[in-house]
Amino acid sequence: MIHYSENQFADSDKFPFRMSIDEFHVGEITGLHDHAFTEMIYVAGGAGMHQYNRRTTEIRRGDVLIIQPGMMHAYSVAKGSYLKLYRIMFHQRLLDGEWATLNHASAYIDPFFIDPSMIGNKSFHSSLSLSSSRQFELVLLLDRIYSEYTRKSWGYHCMIRMQLMEVFLYLARWAAAERPQSVEKKDQYEEICSYVKQHYMQEISLKQMCSFSGLSQSAFTMNFKKATGVSFLDYRNKVRIDAAKDLLTTTDLTVTMVAQKVGFRDISNFNRTFKRFEACTPNVFRKNQSISAE
Repeated sequence: MIHYSENQFADSDKFPFRMSIDEFHVGEITGLHDHAFTEMIYVAGGAGMHQYNRRTTEIRRGDVLIIQPGMMHAYSVAKGSYLKLYRIMFHQRLLDGEWATLNHASAYIDPFFIDPSMIGNKSFHSSLSLSSSRQFELVLLLDRIYSEYTRKSWGYHCMIRMQLMEVFLYLARWAAAERPQSVEKKDQYEEICSYVKQHYMQEISLKQMCSFSGLSQSAFTMNFKKATGVSFLDYRNKVRIDAAKDLLTTTDLTVTMVAQKVGFRDISNFNRTFKRFEACTPNVFRKNQSISAE
């Protein structure tokens, strides 16, 4: 058995954190090992087997695993499949201050996901299988953390701490809400459309959708258009433009402010996209609506 110490994974003593996105193929296997840090694994694609605390279970896309320090585990790829894993490794002291702020909420959230006192409890077995919509939410959160970790812009240590707590809080909320599903699971593309309608103001990219669905860009694009009749980018942009039309009609916000509120970071792109859908600029649209209302 292999043991990984803290200094074998952490970037530094002051910031005991590491994150990777790894892909394993048939025949590849991690040997049985333990480590001196906590590890969170999200299965973003494929299927395999996971050995943890003398139990072997199947894992597949949508599964979240929390590996405690000192606990032996290993995973392998299922025949004919692969495993794409988001792996977050950190020492509990990274979040010392943040853990303390959650004491008042302990009656409402699952301690398996946030309570460092569970470390060393050999009966601990923390895993969660997420629905399609929650998988998408988690991928967005993890991609934000990974972006901060790889870019290392000013203040990234603080951003990662806050974002990591956001991940654990969402996991705790989802775990608490987990109930047997009696209703048939929604179609994946219907859930994507529903998510876009609720979060169009956020940065939602084609790359993120492909990662969420576990498909290549060409396969996702083809399947989404087959399911909805339009491309993903056209669907997302139409939702944003419809929201912009409502703001242009009902508020006095400037065109630049409207663009930002519906998810466009570049005003030129907003103007071009608006004109493609409405055959006029946002300013002309607002003027026409004012004339119609008189």
